[in-house]
Amino acid sequence: MAMHAGIKLAKGERRVLKKLMQTAKEKREYRAAVGILLRGEGHAADSVARKLGVTIKQVFVWCQKFRTGGIEALRVRKQPGRPPRAGDKAKQRIPWILKRDPQAFGYLKGRWVLRDIARQLKKEGISLHYSSVHRVLGDLGIVRKSPRLRARGSLEKDYRKREEVRRYKQVAAALLKKESLLPFKMKNG
Repeated sequence: MAMHAGIKLAKGERRVLKKLMQTAKEKREYRAAVGILLRGEGHAADSVARKLGVTIKQVFVWCQKFRTGGIEALRVRKQPGRPPRAGDKAKQRIPWILKRDPQAFGYLKGRWVLRDIARQLKKEGISLHYSSVHRVLGDLGIVRKSPRLRARGSLEKDYRKREEVRRYKQVAAALLKKESLLPFKMKNG
């Protein structure tokens, strides 16, 4: 028994698929339209999968969707689920935070770090993990720079820089201890 070589497309369907390719905002929609067109021309599923960088199973899924639901079945729909609330609030607040100096908020560093931004957001009532802060910064188009691991020049030779780093480590550790202490009453005596 021979396998079906592809999908039979009418002229109108080809035109609609080409229009979908031109107007597609999602890469998945574009690939699906190209895959259906290639299958309509008689290409084998494995060659279509290789050309588009997907699995053969995905090509068959596209074909099945197209047969049952037409062109609308190939469109990418919004994912279901609860809409993100903290991320939207953070998108409004982060630019304001980044315009200020971190030292104005009580941080020792002279530049913002993801964890410090997340801490500041938490203080303002927006609980967000620092990896989510990174995603939000990307959504806002804000590029973050990775700091150098050490000061310019060799720390062994530059005594002044070595002393600054040592003092910073002492002060930073003391501040962390101060923040981590929980308020509790001590007994007299």
